[in-house]
Amino acid sequence: MTRNELFLAKALGLVAFAAVWEAASRAVGDYWVPGIGQVAARFWTELLAGRLVADLAATGHLLLAGTSVGAVCGCAIACMLRLAPRLDAMVQPFITAVMSIPKLGLVPLLVLWFGTGWTPKVMLVALTVLFIVFSLTYAGLATVNARLVMTARVFGASSLQLTRHVVIPSVLPFMFTGLQVALPWAVSAALVAEYLAAKVGVGHGIEQARQLSDSTGVYYGIVLATALVLLCNGVLAWVRKLAIKVQP
Repeated sequence: MTRNELFLAKALGLVAFAAVWEAASRAVGDYWVPGIGQVAARFWTELLAGRLVADLAATGHLLLAGTSVGAVCGCAIACMLRLAPRLDAMVQPFITAVMSIPKLGLVPLLVLWFGTGWTPKVMLVALTVLFIVFSLTYAGLATVNARLVMTARVFGASSLQLTRHVVIPSVLPFMFTGLQVALPWAVSAALVAEYLAAKVGVGHGIEQARQLSDSTGVYYGIVLATALVLLCNGVLAWVRKLAIKVQP
């Protein structure tokens, strides 16, 4: 499929989605499904008031902090367990058990331990990202070609060269895939975290609109969160393309 055909297919998909949305709004009423015009007008109002940029900045800051912490910790734990088989065998059952716990179910515990400040919000996003990135990175480390590693050692490659030229290029696609899978979950976790006691943010706006029975505000928040996911996905895809392209 050419680039023009791909663009046309996406445009037709958006037109079809807009048509279904408008049809649903007219069928069930504005209270249940506000029209696209109403949501667009809310976007314009929030933009002029400065709340749209403030909400995006607050949620984006929380998302960036939590995702960074979760990704770094997930990669570090995966590497540590791969380098220590005995430790791996010992802690794997516990990791599997912890991974089975719904991360959003940890909200009351995090609030009990750390209150309703910045720390529990970042930790919730980080825990959501950590286990997904850990699983993909751990699987990626298992796919490193042992013969290639042995050949590199025979030719005198140091540990640093081996890591840079063999391990990292093999694992990078898995790490980025983990981040891509974790991103929508991370946004959901950030929104839930902002329900707690935030005074600004996309999640705070959705919760405030819900309390006021403002369906247009709820839809506005959902669309804004979706746009944030798409924006982050686009940035991540660009970084992935750049990172994998420059690998030797």
